[in-house]
Amino acid sequence: MTCTSLRREIYLLLSEAFKQPTAEFVAEQGAIVRFLEQSLQELSYPLPRNLYEDWPALLPDLATATAAYRQSFVFPVHSRVLPVESVYRRWTSDASAEVPFAAEKGLLLSDHALHMKDLYEAFGISLPAEYESMPDHLCLELEFAALLLEHDEQEKFGVFLSEHLDWLEDLVAEAEQKEIPDYYLQLIKLTAQFLAQELRRR
Repeated sequence: MTCTSLRREIYLLLSEAFKQPTAEFVAEQGAIVRFLEQSLQELSYPLPRNLYEDWPALLPDLATATAAYRQSFVFPVHSRVLPVESVYRRWTSDASAEVPFAAEKGLLLSDHALHMKDLYEAFGISLPAEYESMPDHLCLELEFAALLLEHDEQEKFGVFLSEHLDWLEDLVAEAEQKEIPDYYLQLIKLTAQFLAQELRRR
């Protein structure tokens, strides 16, 4: 497998990990750990193994995985995090916007979300119904990055990384502060460090 193919597979794997867990995904945790260890070594990405080596133990069954997912991303609202780009960006950079929350963070459907919608349309991609209000959810952005690699759109891929996938450190900080379950905290940290390596690669 080429380096580009390996990177694409990692993007797809991380994307899947941010979605509602399934029994199949939980059962694959051992294979996922082996794949990450081998792939990151081949790419010479120095990501700590302790960010993923315990995943099979942290997700022993679907019930545990579902509970951890809900606690991390769904409920309670005060202690969850939302892996959505808009939450960590200014709602708009349009200086002419007259709404009082134009410069605020923490809101959905920011300029970045609308740009993601435009990108999906340009590639003929239909947005899943459950993500209508979150077209810039991290799982979708990771999938889109994989798509650009699949089509060898290297220039577009580099621009996409710098424009849409450079906010993960803020997500890491909030996930640590709110002490979300270990699996998803490690997943967020691993994704942030992987993307940092990808940005350096440009």
